[in-house]
Amino acid sequence: MGEPDVVGALEALGFNRNEGRAYASLLAAGPSTGYEVSQHAGIPRSAVYAVLRKLVAEGVARRTPGPPERFLAISPESLCAQLQKRFDTSSQALREAAARISLADAAPDAHSVQGYDRILEEAAGLIHGATSTLVVSGWPRELSRLESELARAEERGVFVVVFSHAALPPTLTGVRYSYGLSETDLEAFWRHRLVVVADDRRSLLGAAERSTDDRAVVSDTAAIAEVAVSQVALDITLLCQRAGADAGAVLAKILGDRIGRLDTLRQEPSAIEAGARVAAGPKRAARSKRGPADAIR
Repeated sequence: MGEPDVVGALEALGFNRNEGRAYASLLAAGPSTGYEVSQHAGIPRSAVYAVLRKLVAEGVARRTPGPPERFLAISPESLCAQLQKRFDTSSQALREAAARISLADAAPDAHSVQGYDRILEEAAGLIHGATSTLVVSGWPRELSRLESELARAEERGVFVVVFSHAALPPTLTGVRYSYGLSETDLEAFWRHRLVVVADDRRSLLGAAERSTDDRAVVSDTAAIAEVAVSQVALDITLLCQRAGADAGAVLAKILGDRIGRLDTLRQEPSAIEAGARVAAGPKRAARSKRGPADAIR
């Protein structure tokens, strides 16, 4: 990761651009004067000392007295640990404060999300909140971004099922179903899509084309989750038919008692139709020409 990447990562964490540039400069150059940081990072000399002193006040940098005074960045590991502690403390404070608020009416049970990164954030959130099952269908590129959350879900006892037409990353955890095809070959005629269903209730379905125009729907509607799981179950079934494998136990796990209820109902005599075609009936005959008196009779 180069200096521009460090700056971008710090901006995502709430630092402004000059603060990110100053920290990256100190990391690269070691103890530096304000003038040296100004030259290396492209920060105006009129602003650089205010930036550096703010980093010192935030614990992100250290200052050694002069003359001339110099500044030194703390290690990235120390900074990450510091930021994580602050985040955990702030998150706990938010939970406690929110618990004391009288909540408004429930939010809509479905909403849209726009932007590739936001979609993956929502997907990670769904995975993070899962307690019993996770059904995921996607491409290796997106699944790699979700790999750590999926691993943590399985570690806490969540049953994870992953389907992809492309070859899955070798370290991806869960019950895996894949055709093992080249992602590049598939991209020639299919678009990246992502499906995540948590606990047969919460779902995300959307595009994953690495675009700010990507859109997904996140829903708490059980019917939408059931349809999404059924589609993934169909993909798994077709794959196993081609491979001569049995997915019965896994399908029973992700579809719940929906399979069992259907089998119970089928024990009764029924007229099964499997691809029957019924043609349209003959057109209604034209009305005969009758007078008003005839119509009344």
